[in-house]
Amino acid sequence: MISIKQAQKIISENLPSRVVESIKLTDSLGRVLAEDITAPEPSPRFTNSAMDGFAARWTDVQSATKRSTVSLPIVGESGAGTPFKKKLDKGQVIRISTGAMIPDGADTVIPQEDTKFDKKAVNILNVGKKYQNIRFKGSEFSEEKTVLKKGTVIQSPKIGLLSALGIINVSVFRKPKVAIIVTGTEIKPFSSKIQPWQIRDSNSVMLKTAVIEAGGESALNNIVNDDLAKTRLILNEAMQKVDIIILSGGVSVGPHDLVKAAAEESGFLTLFWRVNQKPGKPLFSAKRNSTLLFGLPGNPVSAYMCYLLYVKPILNYMLGKKKDGQVIKGQLKEALHNNISRDHLMRVKIKKGSENIPWIIPLKKQGSHMLTSLTDADGFILVKSNESLKARSILEVNLF
Repeated sequence: MISIKQAQKIISENLPSRVVESIKLTDSLGRVLAEDITAPEPSPRFTNSAMDGFAARWTDVQSATKRSTVSLPIVGESGAGTPFKKKLDKGQVIRISTGAMIPDGADTVIPQEDTKFDKKAVNILNVGKKYQNIRFKGSEFSEEKTVLKKGTVIQSPKIGLLSALGIINVSVFRKPKVAIIVTGTEIKPFSSKIQPWQIRDSNSVMLKTAVIEAGGESALNNIVNDDLAKTRLILNEAMQKVDIIILSGGVSVGPHDLVKAAAEESGFLTLFWRVNQKPGKPLFSAKRNSTLLFGLPGNPVSAYMCYLLYVKPILNYMLGKKKDGQVIKGQLKEALHNNISRDHLMRVKIKKGSENIPWIIPLKKQGSHMLTSLTDADGFILVKSNESLKARSILEVNLF
């Protein structure tokens, strides 16, 4: 039996390869960039006005005040999408809209509210400084400037930026494909009628949604009886389709625990079996070529805690994501003793205390078959084997 850290180290040394794919920008929300993106053009693409008003030459308007206005003829207009194509000569102004191109010769934009005008001429009442209200070409960024870096999670503003640059496709890390197989003759689909001796399947539904929630793709989802040949068959089918195989159940030492044998007979090389933790001691991991296999315990809490600790970090790696999962510090409400020789992944509630640091309250019901120990919890703490902790001990809580 190995420690949690040893198990995590073995997995980190046997990670599947990350795969890069090109997808449409419009399909990229939530994905992670696999390469830097450089701007194919500057922003703004052309020098334009930041205000509705009048484009002029500074030398013609610099003396304007309310007491001594400057009156100039209006010789045209530059609108958004309809530029003024001539050069602005001495003593002339044009009307201009926000976002419209600044014509050659103009170097100042006077806001409409600082003027009085009719169709032919404008009286300029006030002017601030040369180049005012002008957005210069390339002032946000130049052509070939890196605008998004590899590893960036694509969110809606980033899609807006890339679409403004005319970028149609992006290179991202491919979603890892995952097979989820629940073993056990007693397990039946949760939507079916069951006999008193049967159990509704919750693990495949829970693990499938967990994989999707993490950003992975559930490519195969099955329930298989405690049958060695059928288990081998489903493993060989999964091998052709996925990067990671998750099995739940059948990894302990009973006569019907066949996952380890089926994996080894299917050509998987065992990485480890049994970890010094509670819940999840019978955890099994193996590898064939680049496919990783995890045999999770059948108890739902054990299965989910093993998924969080060992499988989800692999999904994050393959997706190009940085380590996720929020960790906070809190203080233990009451003294605590772990009286077993395994590290305990103890589910806890977090409650606001009178001080800045919250209280950590371990749930009374910690059974690995009790899904309420997940749904009633805010996260978990790691209490080492035979460890005693005093009340008000400061601990890290891994939030769900």
